[in-house]
Amino acid sequence: MTERREAWPPEDIELVLDDNSEIDSDFEEVIDSKGNRITDAYVADAIADVHRAIDEGRVPVPTSRGGRPSLTGEGTHSPRVSFRVPEELRERARSRAEQEGKTVSALAREAFEEFLRAG
Repeated sequence: MTERREAWPPEDIELVLDDNSEIDSDFEEVIDSKGNRITDAYVADAIADVHRAIDEGRVPVPTSRGGRPSLTGEGTHSPRVSFRVPEELRERARSRAEQEGKTVSALAREAFEEFLRAG
């Protein structure tokens, strides 16, 4: 296990055992797959590692909902194309997408495909 220097868990996260937990934290010793004893400090360090990885961009930021289905195929992430537009164009796109019952992303994909087909 790597040495962790930051406090873990962050102040905004509270880790507790629920009623369904099989761990009696007062009597059982819990060991990880590498033989390290899991303690409150161990868990705090692990959470700090996750936050550090997120901050460094090594892992995606967790969201409260699952992602959209892949456009590329099951089990793969769809590539992204992004660009900036003026506010007025974004609002026109949002309005048009709403009229057509689509997302702005779907509208943009269709427009991009049409543009590329036209050569």
